[in-house]
Amino acid sequence: MSGPGVVHLVAAGPGDPQLLTRRAARLLGEADVVVADLHATEAVAALAPADAERCHVGPDGDEPAWPTERVVDLLAARAAAGRRIVRLEEGDVFVASTAGTELTALRRRGVEVTVTPGVSAATAAPLLSGMVPVPGTTVTFVAGDRTDDPAAVPWQAIAEPGAALVLLVGDEEPDEVADRLTAAGVATSTPATIVRRAGRPGARAVRTDVGRLPAGTVRHPSTVVVGPLRPGVRRR
Repeated sequence: MSGPGVVHLVAAGPGDPQLLTRRAARLLGEADVVVADLHATEAVAALAPADAERCHVGPDGDEPAWPTERVVDLLAARAAAGRRIVRLEEGDVFVASTAGTELTALRRRGVEVTVTPGVSAATAAPLLSGMVPVPGTTVTFVAGDRTDDPAAVPWQAIAEPGAALVLLVGDEEPDEVADRLTAAGVATSTPATIVRRAGRPGARAVRTDVGRLPAGTVRHPSTVVVGPLRPGVRRR
């Protein structure tokens, strides 16, 4: 394409290509460059043309994720070269993502940016694992990567009796999440489910309780559901 390029922030959701919006699939099919955080988006990135450049900027084994500034530099450089870039954002673009920071930084540099929302892992993971809210239940969504700072999440306000919490977590240990919850008054016997790879091969849901969140089970990208969700109908 001639002239400046454009960066499309596209929600990959839980990573199942069948759950993408039609707009997201079209943008991927037209992409010159695909920038993704994690291998969990590989099946989604595969919708891009075979000759599209693919940039992996997320954690990889012992390699940490790229700093946001470096990602923004990459996106801006490719846009300046006239490329059509799809920045795949896994999980939820609004709840737990660097998309907002990248969007602001790119627009400050004069880069054209569009946002394509999609299915949120916060709702997809519980449903695909066979859980549905009890009617009338209050459900609160939390960006779990903020749990390392007790002041970042108003635990006392959201840990209401009978309410459900859905946490989109990063690399923190599950006992850290449990400590925050119990300190806010959540009983250790409260049901908790850890969902991994929702909607993709190898999907797993570990059902336990707040007091027994197994150490080492929570790894990005995981969804932790705490509270009154009950078995529903599994997606076939």
